[in-house]
Amino acid sequence: MKIICLIENTSVDEKLFHEDGMSLFVEYNGKNYLIDTGLTGKAIENARRMRLPVNEIDAVVLTHNHDAHIGGIDAVMRLNPEAKIYLRAGALSEVFKRNGFFKTPAGEGKGFFKKYADNLVLFNSFSEVAEGFYLASCENFEEKNENPDKSYLVMDGKKAVPHNFNDESFAVIFPKRRKADGLILVGGCFHCGAANIMETVKERWHGVPILAVIGGFHFTGSNPKTLNCAAEYVTAQSRALKMSGAEKIYACHCTGFRGFDVMDETLGDKLMYFGGGEQIDF
Repeated sequence: MKIICLIENTSVDEKLFHEDGMSLFVEYNGKNYLIDTGLTGKAIENARRMRLPVNEIDAVVLTHNHDAHIGGIDAVMRLNPEAKIYLRAGALSEVFKRNGFFKTPAGEGKGFFKKYADNLVLFNSFSEVAEGFYLASCENFEEKNENPDKSYLVMDGKKAVPHNFNDESFAVIFPKRRKADGLILVGGCFHCGAANIMETVKERWHGVPILAVIGGFHFTGSNPKTLNCAAEYVTAQSRALKMSGAEKIYACHCTGFRGFDVMDETLGDKLMYFGGGEQIDF
């Protein structure tokens, strides 16, 4: 099994694009998958430059309906018009991002769901992409562990209220023949909170070793050198990751440079940065 970072906020090769988005190429049991599609079609261009078969994608997993994760979907589907698209049904509610006194759409709207109606697999809390490859939602909702960024909104009648991220999911993949040998957890932004998601995994797959946790942790905004939350929150989530027993944590995208440094204080050698163009083998 291979996971290759097609694009994120950095790249390890000057010939590859980078952007404020995330897309991972997953080679698993003879099939190819994408987890998220990045902000634009640059993820597909990077895949071409890395000579990856992006015209042979069996399914696309969208961890949530934010531009940084769904924005490149058209570029993917032009090459793979028959591919299934997995997304939680909560994404049907249009999400907005607060920018001062204004709000702007945070992801795809009704046109996306109409355009890809035949491809979409909408699920509520759990779905199977393939044997050993599952999608789950957070089932633990301790408020102290939820990401404190409240700039994402949905409309409740005529009133804008904070989004509860009922569109967010994460992938759980078993890379070895025996599921008891371990799992990999891949998230997009961990808006529901790393600690809450780790508790969900512990309860659903009790006793299974966590080989790796991969994804962005939403500790930064537009400036990767600053935090969008208190350092204490980052530390608390890092402790939860450490207590989970996860062997490796691969951070990228919205983790940010400052967020990564704070995580490093708790996680040390367990923590790695997963830049665009890098590959993890399991």
